[in-house]
Amino acid sequence: MRSRSVLLVIPLLFTIAASPRPANAQETVSVPQGGFVSFVNRSEWIDLRQAFRFGQLPAPLGAQALSDTDQTIHRILRDRDGRFVFGYDLWILGDRTAKQFKIAIRPLDSQLQENLRAGDAPAAESLNSFPKPTEPQTLNDGSEFSVDLLINKNAGVKFIDVVKVSFDRSSLGEPPVPRARDFSADAVAMEMKDYSLFLNDELIGTGKSKTGTTGALLWLYVPQRGRFIFSLVPRADFAFEKVGTVSPNKIEFSIRGEHYQWLSSSPILREEGTWNLWVLYDPTYVPLIGATMTPPPHEKGTIEKLDEKYHSIWQPSPPRTRTQHGGLPPPVSKQKGAGGKVMYGAADRMENLLPLN
Repeated sequence: MRSRSVLLVIPLLFTIAASPRPANAQETVSVPQGGFVSFVNRSEWIDLRQAFRFGQLPAPLGAQALSDTDQTIHRILRDRDGRFVFGYDLWILGDRTAKQFKIAIRPLDSQLQENLRAGDAPAAESLNSFPKPTEPQTLNDGSEFSVDLLINKNAGVKFIDVVKVSFDRSSLGEPPVPRARDFSADAVAMEMKDYSLFLNDELIGTGKSKTGTTGALLWLYVPQRGRFIFSLVPRADFAFEKVGTVSPNKIEFSIRGEHYQWLSSSPILREEGTWNLWVLYDPTYVPLIGATMTPPPHEKGTIEKLDEKYHSIWQPSPPRTRTQHGGLPPPVSKQKGAGGKVMYGAADRMENLLPLN
């Protein structure tokens, strides 16, 4: 059974230029006593409102993981110019019999840090490692945790390391060697995880998901308005219109005079820049989840009709409640449609979402 994630948070204030470059790959290192540990560096929004100002996240930092003696792995992070930015030591001890690991985060080795500072001239005059070690923790096989490394409060961005430990290297999620295939419209995928949805600059929905959804097509259902399907390319057999754009962390489009902004805390599209987006509007869509059927009307008998008439004449009306402002309370409006909340998903082919026109 996979254990829950462990969060190690040691925030630092640091100034980092938002200079995009290709995302950093996963790096896996062997643990001397048995097992493996993988590292992936990521950048994330800590305040989605900043996405309006900056448009896209800075790229993850360049990183190395160097195995050393005494159960220590040195983690070194560099900026786009290769200069030393930050580092820390991961102390890790594997117990294959118990299927557990003991781990602790420590300041980067002082001699190594001195060599890096002297050789590279650090990117900023600031702390380049954690000020003090954490207490050792015990993790089960397959556990995953994140380490907050650098936080830029002004930009609303943080850089984290996602670390996973396992005795089975294949379970660390290393990407398999890709099979060669022909390029097509469905070769590039979009992904949506944690999100905020704005309609005419008003927040109408939020959501959080550990796994999210990924596919060549994304779709979004908004109650009272219908479903929107998004594609990076036009599709001849369907009524897509080029009315939107997608940048690494934002989908933006306008339909019927209303403006939508769909923001993600992690990249929707891994490609740099802003791209045109084709949108298919499906106003009649009703989600299957939560749909209800209205029962047929019940034909009242003669006795029921007489009883109803008697009560309407002789039963007194209930008193009308007044609000604190002295007026009558507003009528309760029932929401039309099957769904009452924002929903979203993904697909690899249009035929999985809509039949051909």
